[in-house]
Amino acid sequence: PAPAPLWVSRPPLVLGSSSVPRPYLSATMSGGYLNLNGDEPQLRAQKQQAVHSARWALGCFAAVVAAFTVGRQTAPSVNIGAPVQMPADAPWSPWVPQLFQPVLQPAYTNEPLAKSAVRRFDMYLMTQAAFATPAVKTLNVEQWLAPDFLYETVGFATSRTPRGWCESGEEDQFRRTFNESVFSQMLFLGTDDMASTTSYGNVFWGSDLLGVPAPNNWVYFRVADFYAARKISPVAAQLYYNFMIIDFADLFLRVGRPVLPPAALPEGLVLTAAANDGVPAPLSVVAKEQDAATALKVAKAALHEDWIGSGDGAGTKQWRSHWHSNLTFYGPGGIGRAHGVEQYRQHVLEPFRAAFDDRSLDTKIFGCEGNYCGAFGELSGRHVGPWLGLEASGKILAIRFAIQWRVVDGLVQEGWALFDIPAVFKQLDLDFFAMAAAAVPPIHS
Repeated sequence: PAPAPLWVSRPPLVLGSSSVPRPYLSATMSGGYLNLNGDEPQLRAQKQQAVHSARWALGCFAAVVAAFTVGRQTAPSVNIGAPVQMPADAPWSPWVPQLFQPVLQPAYTNEPLAKSAVRRFDMYLMTQAAFATPAVKTLNVEQWLAPDFLYETVGFATSRTPRGWCESGEEDQFRRTFNESVFSQMLFLGTDDMASTTSYGNVFWGSDLLGVPAPNNWVYFRVADFYAARKISPVAAQLYYNFMIIDFADLFLRVGRPVLPPAALPEGLVLTAAANDGVPAPLSVVAKEQDAATALKVAKAALHEDWIGSGDGAGTKQWRSHWHSNLTFYGPGGIGRAHGVEQYRQHVLEPFRAAFDDRSLDTKIFGCEGNYCGAFGELSGRHVGPWLGLEASGKILAIRFAIQWRVVDGLVQEGWALFDIPAVFKQLDLDFFAMAAAAVPPIHS
């Protein structure tokens, strides 16, 4: 059969005012040459159209080259290698970038000042900080962190000043250990001078954490933060203190390195509030409609009577009086999740009260937004009985805590609590993280 023609027209591609045909090659080869068979006049017309298109493309290219040449000749000279001249009082960064300014939903614009500062700070950390140098990160976080900012945590080193936190604190170590992470806030409450969050992270644990070998896998852990703030203007506050605590007992259990004995209650699952108050709860526009004064009174009673009270006689009636019969208490790894007053009494309060005599309380941060409250501080007591597998030592032990409550109709319906368990081990000359690294079997009382 006769070879097919070389050019077969398709619908034209319109570029500006010109129509450029989009041909495709459909020729046969014979001895290395193209056989051009077909209608002679049609082939000649198609060749002319192709030449016209090529001339049009070359003309466009020449125009671009001319414009580029003129631009180079008229542009001001720049010495690429010259150092950037900065004022004598410029920040320590070699250049000053544009600072991150988060765009907030309208519902967030009138939040309490400390909560607003944390929201902006968190938005920067979650969307920008991973791509910034320490210098750029410092310049940004100084918008929300006070010059005397103090950061304390569990396991990681304490850091001071925004620059110290960015360069050598937990932030730097955390990002090297968990270089891929997604955090979901469950609780977020605040006032003008304090704020608190509870979140969970889904992270890829890819390098050693405090001496514990990495599983090189995605893991889950729970974390809580407490912040103290001071007002710097009628519409803004800066954070001067942050305490962060990870539920390490649960995290190490999840990766097969348990340090504590199994809890009597279910472990692991922690949920946000069982209410339509937003996620994280509460939305400030919703919380404004709630009775914060009553919530504060109830939460203070829960803190004092549960953890400092005797639990005997009148004390029992007192702690029962502020808990809802349908309560849920989310404890850390080693304690677990309690449903109902009896589970909470039997498996949370009684073991703690039996283990520690002469208990005292030092509250460092306490506040309520609507019917959500949070407290951070330190419980102390003489260690006279087993707790979390640790036999009585007779020592006075200090236990940092982070607790949050949701109050409904004058009763606590939900509670969330974390304790600085690694620090308790340290006071007993035990290394919680070394035990996890060595996969030491759980300590049983």
